[in-house]
Amino acid sequence: MATPTEEEPLEQLSLARHRDLQGRHWAVAVWLRRVVTVVLLVFVVLAAVGLFGQQPTTHESSSSAADLRVSTPSRLRGGLIFQTRVDLIARQPLAHPTVVLSGGWFDGMTLNSVQPAPADQAPAGAGSTFAYPELPAGRTLTVWFEWSANPTNLTWRRPLAVAVADGARTLLTQTSTVTVLP
Repeated sequence: MATPTEEEPLEQLSLARHRDLQGRHWAVAVWLRRVVTVVLLVFVVLAAVGLFGQQPTTHESSSSAADLRVSTPSRLRGGLIFQTRVDLIARQPLAHPTVVLSGGWFDGMTLNSVQPAPADQAPAGAGSTFAYPELPAGRTLTVWFEWSANPTNLTWRRPLAVAVADGARTLLTQTSTVTVLP
C-alpha cells in the first residue's frame, strides 16, 4: 500500500481543517498559548532565583560536651542531588563520636556517599549511625553526606533529626524540616 501524499490524504483527515486550519478560533487559541507560555516561564524564573530549593540553611546546637552545625537545603525538588555538611566541634574529648541521622533523612532519599568514611556504620531504627575515631577537645569533625531526592518522593514536609553521641550516651539532638517539591 502506498503512503498517503498531499493528493491522497487519509480518509479521517480533511486538508482544509487539519493542514490549513480552517474553522479554528484563532483568538482563543492564541491567548491560550500565550497564557500557558507565561505560566511555564514564571516557573522557570522562580526556579532560577532559587525559590524551589537547594539553598542551604544552617542550624546550630550546643551542649557542654560538643557543638553541632548542620548545613543542608530546607527545600528540595524531586531528582535533585544535594549535600549536607555536619560539623561536630568537641568541647571535651569524645572517645567514640557518633553522628546519628533519623529516618526522615532516608525516607524518599538515597544516600550516595559519606566523606570521610565512618569507622562503623549501623542501622538505628529507621535511621543510621556513623561512628568515628576519638575526637580531642577543641577539634572539629566535618562529615559530608551526598544525597539524591528520589523523583517519586511523595512526602512534602518531613522532620530531619541529627543527634551526636559519645558511644551510647547522646550529647545533643537537633531537628529541622525539609520540604520536597514535586
